[in-house]
Amino acid sequence: MKKTEKKLPLTLVAELTYSCNHSCIFCSCPWENDKDLKSKEISTEEWKEIIDKCVFLGVRHITFTGGEPTLREDLFELITHAKKRNLDIGLITNGKNVGRGFLEKLSKYDVSINISIPGIKTFFDLTGHNGLEHVLNLFNICKELNIKSVANITVTKKNLFELYENIAMPLLNGAEYILLNRFLPGGRGLKYQEFLLNIEEINQMLFIAEEVLRKAGAKGHIGTELPYCIIENPDSFKHLAVGSLCSGAKHMAVIDPSGFVKVCNHSPVRVCHYSKLDDILKQDYWMKYLKSHYIPKMCIDCEHLHTKCDGGCREAAYIVHGSIDASDPCFECKIKKD
Repeated sequence: MKKTEKKLPLTLVAELTYSCNHSCIFCSCPWENDKDLKSKEISTEEWKEIIDKCVFLGVRHITFTGGEPTLREDLFELITHAKKRNLDIGLITNGKNVGRGFLEKLSKYDVSINISIPGIKTFFDLTGHNGLEHVLNLFNICKELNIKSVANITVTKKNLFELYENIAMPLLNGAEYILLNRFLPGGRGLKYQEFLLNIEEINQMLFIAEEVLRKAGAKGHIGTELPYCIIENPDSFKHLAVGSLCSGAKHMAVIDPSGFVKVCNHSPVRVCHYSKLDDILKQDYWMKYLKSHYIPKMCIDCEHLHTKCDGGCREAAYIVHGSIDASDPCFECKIKKD
């Protein structure tokens, strides 16, 4: 292929399927709220075409997710294709469809696996399935097979009380890294907004995570940007990376199961079909993110604007308020009184 001007960010998130074998109450997949977003899933050959085109346009990392990507029969065929294109590869899974045989096969591809473990005592309540021991064992097997494993924890009001244990147990069982996500409105989660964290609880999440990671000598990060102004003592985090800048369109692109491009996995907005990727810089919604034309009015005069903060999650603002320049929903979350 001829060289081209880089038009896409380094990371592509490939949402392979709408299907899932969990029913998590915190699921933010937009099609779980709007069934009209579910249409025919694209084929293996189309995904290969997407991978080739995205590499041509600047992508260097790909993460396979869903839905639940292990439900796609062609998953390893797509991993093989991505490997041939010299991409760094990640896989996000709930682990239910994963066993030793799967992991032994995966170990040949140098893939980082991100496994959801959203609760200890609350695992069933959050996912609808009894899978805690199975998931913990997967971390042990990954360690045995030298597969880098990441424990993915979505934090809600429902599981915040056990967060210390929730971080410690996967680490004790072999997980190398922790990814924390605050529960955001969207998808199925729109039905459970009472479990959104308020600002006080977000800070509780941060300090618990830092304490556990420090004691374990491990590292982790917060997966969704936080408004910088709500973070207490932001310079105190040495083991937990806490970001406040939006990655949408700048550091990541998403393609959904039907081949439509999105700025991030939380977004219900389809920017264009993958066949229009060459013209992505002509798409208005994409360019608003690329140029950070989404700053809330409450943030305009902030000294940290653009250098440290974009005002929190822009897609969460869009989902709740209908505008990407609205306030992050955390500012509306009230402290729950006992």
